[in-house]
Parts: sequence; structure tokens; C-alpha cells
Amino acid sequence: MKRKNIHPYLSPELMKSFKSYCNKNNVSQSSVVESALQEYLDDNSDIRLLLRRLDRQGRHLDRLERDVTVLSEAFGVFVQLWFAHTPRLGDTERKSAEKEAWDRYSQFVDYVSNQITGGHRFINDLVQDVEDKGEV
Repeated sequence: MKRKNIHPYLSPELMKSFKSYCNKNNVSQSSVVESALQEYLDDNSDIRLLLRRLDRQGRHLDRLERDVTVLSEAFGVFVQLWFAHTPRLGDTERKSAEKEAWDRYSQFVDYVSNQITGGHRFINDLVQDVEDKGEV
């Protein structure tokens, strides 16, 4: 079967990159163009790309589910301990306790904000601790 010639026009930058690739990999320009066209025209290439993206998103969702589960359990334990160890306040102590609680809450919000903007994630430390102990 006789091969047909085509004469594509490439930008100077693309042509330079194309020639460099061919020289570096010791392949002919025709074989690279033919392979690229075959891949471009192959209907399955879109499916493979889609499957890779879906797989990546599936792994991302698995990590999110793990993080939400850990946070939910930690919050549940915290609430149980808080109720078990925090006595009810009388009316006379309530005002000063509310002021103290608001100040501590503001400090907490500032701390969380600084952790998030700094890129630090407590959940990563927690998961790493569990993995280091071999519990996962």
C-alpha cells in the first residue's frame, strides 16, 4: 500500500519542539505524526481520558469521606467529654462565663483561620498518626 503525503503547517515553536522530540527519541517525523493522528482519531482515547479522570475523582472522594468520618467521630467524642466534664452554671456565674467563652471562641476562630491560610491541616496530622501506628 502506497503512503500518501500530507503537508501540515506548524507554528515555528511547535515545529522546533516537534523536531527536538523526534531527534531525542530517534524516531521519524512521519511515524510521530501518524501515531498522533491515529490517537487523535481513535474513539477510545476519550474514554481512557475520562476513566483516568473518574478514577482520580473517586480517590479524591474516598479521601474526603475518610476525613469527614474522622472529624465526625472526633466531634462526637469531644461533645461526650464536654457534657461529662462541664457542670451547669448558676445564674450569677453565667455572665462572666459567657464573656470568657466568647473570648476563647474568638481565639479558636483566629487559630483555625491561621492554620487554614498557612496550608496546615490537622486532619492530615491525625491520619498520619493513625497510619504510623498501623491502625489503618
